[in-house]
Order: sequence, then structure tokens, then C-alpha cells
Amino acid sequence: MIGTFLRTSGALALLLLFGFLGVSGWRALDRPIAVVRVDGELTAAERARAQELLSSHLPAGVLSVDTRRLRDLLERESWVDTVALWRTWPDGLRVEVRAEAALARWRDGALLSARGRVIEPLELVGADALPHLSGPEGSAVEVMQTFQRIADVLRPHELRMDALDVDDDGNIRVHLRNGPELILGHRDLGGRLQRVDLVLHQKFSDGLAEVERVDARYDNGVAVAWREGASQQGGESRQLARGF
Repeated sequence: MIGTFLRTSGALALLLLFGFLGVSGWRALDRPIAVVRVDGELTAAERARAQELLSSHLPAGVLSVDTRRLRDLLERESWVDTVALWRTWPDGLRVEVRAEAALARWRDGALLSARGRVIEPLELVGADALPHLSGPEGSAVEVMQTFQRIADVLRPHELRMDALDVDDDGNIRVHLRNGPELILGHRDLGGRLQRVDLVLHQKFSDGLAEVERVDARYDNGVAVAWREGASQQGGESRQLARGF
């Protein structure tokens, strides 16, 4: 019985020793984070904002820091696409932030990504060169999809959009860069884009310099308004291009 007691006591003491060493080892390794490195192609304002958010949850130990919480905190920022975090020994944290790529300006002061995510930018760097999209509240995804469909038709003709507007009734108007206005209405977008594509191929292979407006709200053609003084005569009159 005495031998059993001694064996049990020895095992318990050994467990306590291992536990003590484990806690001591954890504390020795869980050094306060002293170095935070933020990587990624970010603007100065974005990098500063990321540093600010990270600093709000420090100091923390390199082992005990809640990396998931930090990642979620950063990804709640509208300008952030993805975040990855790594512990770097002995006392560092590396954070790689990928910013959302803006494809267009959206309504008043926001930006829009290719997937239709609204971005509230910290600074508008180079945004003036982006096309301007507008639509009803909550329509960002649908408007971006519409923009991409139209862009796919215009691209082979080397035409680009300056602006696209979708009103509350779904009517679509496009302003082409250095070109005319394109009116597409609110229904049968696929069919109307096919007719625009065919008209551009057959009637305007030399460009749209003399065209003021192209109205595709017809079942079998488009209406063209010529610029004042254009060689087609009657700049404000409309010529219906049928049979397309």
C-alpha cells in the first residue's frame, strides 16, 4: 500500500511539474507583440487605417493574440478584399491586406468593384478616370452586371463608357467616352445590344464622331440623331436604321 501511494504521489508530482513547465514555457514564448508589419499594395491612407485598427487590439502576446478577430475587424472595412495574418517570432505579427479593386465610381463619392461591392474609399486616388455608374439604392450588383454586359459589346468597337445610369424604372442610358449617348430602355437588353452591335459593324465602322445619340428602344433597329452640322444633314432629326 505504501508503494502504491508513493507511485501515485510521484506521478502526480510529475504531472504538476510538466504543467508548471508548460505554463512557464507558454509565458516565455507569448511575448508582447512589438513589431506589426502591414504588407499589400495599399495607399498611404489605407495602410495607416490598417495600422490603426490593429493597434486598437494591442498589446497582446504573439501566441495569445486573436488573429481571427483581427482578420474579421479588417475585412469589415469596405475597401478591404482579403486579409491574411502570420505570427513572426519572437514578437512580431505580419498582416497582408489585399484592397478591393475599383472598376467604377458609384453614385456620390463611392466606388464599385467588379463584383458589385460598394467601396467607401479613404481617398479618391485616380478615380476621375473611372466610369461613373448610378442606380437606385441597393442596385449596385445589378448595375455592375449591366455595365459589364454593355462593355463586352462595345469593346470590339474600341468604345468605352464614361457613364451609365439606371433610373428607378430600370431605364438604361449610357454616355460613351468622346462619343454619343446610347439609350437602351428597360427591357430586352440582350436583343437591343445585339442590334447596336450589328449597327456599329455595318453602319459605323469609321466611328461615331458625327452621331449625337443612338436610341435602341425599337424592335427591329435603332434611331440615330446626328450632331449639328454633320454630313448626314439634319443634325436634330432622327434616322431609323431598320432591318437589323
